Amino acid sequence: MSVINFNQTNCQNCYACVRVCPVNAIKVIKNHAEIMETKCIACGKCLDVCPKNAKKVQSELEKVKCFLKNKEEVVVSIAPSFVSVFAENSTKISTALKKIGFSYVEETVVGAKLVTEEYNRYIQNMKDTSYITSCCPTINLLIQKYYPDQIPHLLPVVSPMVAHTRLLKAKYGNKVKAVFIGPCLSKKLEGIDENTIDAVLIFEELIELINENYIDFNELEESPFDDSMPSYRSYPLTGGVLQNIKQNKQQTLSVSGLTDCIQTLEAIKQGKHKNITFEMSACEHSCISGSGMPKDNVDIVERKLRVLRYSSLNDNKPSGEDKTIYSVNLQQSFPSLYTPLKIPSEEKIKEILKTLGKTEVDDELNCGTCGYKTCKDKAIAIYNGMAELNMCLPFMRYRAETLTNVIFDVTPNTVLMIKKDLTILEFNPAAETFFNMQRNDVIGLPVSVVLDDDLFSYVAKHNCNIIGKRMSVNNNKSVVIQNIVWIDSHEVMLCILHDITDQVKKQEWMKSLKINAIDMAQQVINKQMMVAQEIASLLGETTAETKVTLTHLKKLIQQEEDDKDELLR
Repeated sequence: MSVINFNQTNCQNCYACVRVCPVNAIKVIKNHAEIMETKCIACGKCLDVCPKNAKKVQSELEKVKCFLKNKEEVVVSIAPSFVSVFAENSTKISTALKKIGFSYVEETVVGAKLVTEEYNRYIQNMKDTSYITSCCPTINLLIQKYYPDQIPHLLPVVSPMVAHTRLLKAKYGNKVKAVFIGPCLSKKLEGIDENTIDAVLIFEELIELINENYIDFNELEESPFDDSMPSYRSYPLTGGVLQNIKQNKQQTLSVSGLTDCIQTLEAIKQGKHKNITFEMSACEHSCISGSGMPKDNVDIVERKLRVLRYSSLNDNKPSGEDKTIYSVNLQQSFPSLYTPLKIPSEEKIKEILKTLGKTEVDDELNCGTCGYKTCKDKAIAIYNGMAELNMCLPFMRYRAETLTNVIFDVTPNTVLMIKKDLTILEFNPAAETFFNMQRNDVIGLPVSVVLDDDLFSYVAKHNCNIIGKRMSVNNNKSVVIQNIVWIDSHEVMLCILHDITDQVKKQEWMKSLKINAIDMAQQVINKQMMVAQEIASLLGETTAETKVTLTHLKKLIQQEEDDKDELLR
């Protein structure tokens, strides 16, 4: 079960987590990072470097609140590194936790004593070998998942957290809820498989719980823990575990930080460093730099000094209770969790590298930008579905530059790059054709040899752009739309000329056709007017003649009627 991962919504495809992961346990699918549970050692480095705070940490804080709300009996095991966080309020932390509702509060160093005694039992019988302490769950996972052949060197003893919670259950009864509070995210993972641990909180969550309950340390009294072991309070410091190891002929050495721990494991694998007991801590400076520590401004020296000062106090004497009356099993088996990668053939690796633009050995830069040490490691990761092609920055840059060059070379537009001093920096093939000049002949010459430099002077002076300027060039033989863009990062000007000569000529031809058509239409109109006038004139003449004739006919008929009337009289 995974306790840490990423929120894909916030993940910005920056690969910062991939680069920092010491065991390459992060895969990138569809441009989003995802932690592989089978390979993760829960060191938390990936969460620390995420620039978008895309971390997703499993929290059991609500679970603990539920215990308290239901008035259950809850006992706390708090790691000794708490003093590096709470400083002068450390002697009041027991009071604060009990005010919140916890029934008992003990220091995990009680369990540390049990673990140390068990370590001594193994170390006294060590012969021609080496041992590694099992206090750090991240180191345990590192060995189980990546160095399974080193498991025999890992002391088969539970961590102080587990030893203490087992003791707490034996002491207070199995019905109590045991909550561990510490500095480490990997403790959450360790607690999942331990039935004596009901919840694990990190110090960040403890601070949240204290703030939610409006705890003011200034109003609290100091109070002792229900049980402690002051001589073991240096456990969270580098070398703290070894301080209580009985020294015989065997050497003891402290190694902190995953880089040094991995190097040491590689050396042990080669048969080096025998008769040494190694205290290994995944975090540099050990637990006071744990992945669950709050992100405050306290420097590492101050954290260490706080622990040392607190360790010198004798405020909490051991309860005097004989822990041996409780039956606590301190044995721990560490099974192999090794999951090997599928290794492709050399031909397949070369095929993948070729898709990344790496056809020669010299092309393999091994820059590590993608998070893998070598280009071949990256190819193997791609083969296993853990990485994508576009994670290779040199490849993406090469592809982008290649595409840019293709666009520059094949675009039909005339493109020039002009330096701030108004000299020609670049001249594309279309420009060679347009100006009938060769690139090599014009590079370095003033732009005025091909274009009027007034606009370029203005752009260079004011660092602005000129877009869509129509102008004539080539001795007025060509008409172009000129765009000049100022590129501030390089202090150069990008000039793009869009030749519209043919369009202009076509427009002028169309305009001429329209004018001719208008003239012809006017002539037709004029002619029609003349015809209409002639027709009207003829109609007028015939109408007048008709009127005269009809009038004369009317008079004749009238005269004839008058003559008939005279005869009848």
